[in-house]
Amino acid sequence: MAHIVLSSWGTEWRDDTLVRAVTDPDTVTEIATHDERIVGYYTFFKRIDSVFIVSIQILRQYQQRGLGSLMMARIEEWGRRNGLDAVELWVQSTNESAISFYEHVGYRVAGKQGNNYLMSKVIKEKPEASVRGCHVGTSA
Repeated sequence: MAHIVLSSWGTEWRDDTLVRAVTDPDTVTEIATHDERIVGYYTFFKRIDSVFIVSIQILRQYQQRGLGSLMMARIEEWGRRNGLDAVELWVQSTNESAISFYEHVGYRVAGKQGNNYLMSKVIKEKPEASVRGCHVGTSA
């Protein structure tokens, strides 16, 4: 991954940089396992009003099994529980499979920097609608 980051951002992403990111006390990191083997992980942190995904990786042979959707749902739920409005991440503009996945789970391109897209998804629950004594929403 280091060569991809270098070509995209013009800065080197080394293993120690990733280790610092996933062990930072201000980040949340969870791993996915199968038969006691790590098959994926994600790391994110809280911004002022959003969650920012630092890294999300799944071994290729475990992709397209629903694990990525589960990971994204867990991140989004964490954001909702903490009162945040959105989830954001950067993705390389040439990474068509990742972009397609993020779009599939509701993310949209919100900006571009160099060879990368900022993708975002609003997660803040909308208030239930009401009009003069009428209520539209879930019944208790």
